[in-house]
Amino acid sequence: MSKPDAILDAALDLFEERGYDSTPVPLLAERAGVAAGTIYRYFPGKEGLVNALYQRWKSALATAVLHGLDPAGPPAEVFDGIWRRLCAFVQQHPAAFAFIETHHHQTYLDDESRRISDALDGAITELLEQWQIAGVVRHGPPDLLVAQVYGGLVGVARTCRDHGTPLPLDLADVTVVGAWNLLADH
Repeated sequence: MSKPDAILDAALDLFEERGYDSTPVPLLAERAGVAAGTIYRYFPGKEGLVNALYQRWKSALATAVLHGLDPAGPPAEVFDGIWRRLCAFVQQHPAAFAFIETHHHQTYLDDESRRISDALDGAITELLEQWQIAGVVRHGPPDLLVAQVYGGLVGVARTCRDHGTPLPLDLADVTVVGAWNLLADH
């Protein structure tokens, strides 16, 4: 494993265990198995590190959800595919998902971090707008509808994490109908 990857992995672990503010650079270095100065060789301080970590995982989430997606299918089927991909990411990378959500609205995120986040949000919002025009998704600001549905999954993941229980193996199966019903124009 490369030194930058070791540093990013250590940061993910420590930011989740202790929080961003309570994680000193020397502890990060120790966990990564590098000297403290090495972190500054690869990242411009702790803020640069948190942004690199956010960009890594938010990009991975966007790829997991959108790569190869055919948005031209029936909306309920397209949504089902998106939801299943999203749930698979949450199950495969629970710490990364929690990290993304913990840091999503922080003021220290830089322009590139916000661009990556906005691109994913924009792609999903655009789909909802198309589905609204087609009369399949209820009226309302698409960005708020996305937040409502996505927030439900965030809540499920957070509840499992807080209670120390594993995510259900059938996470997508047990949540997809409720998520779609929040959007569907019945």
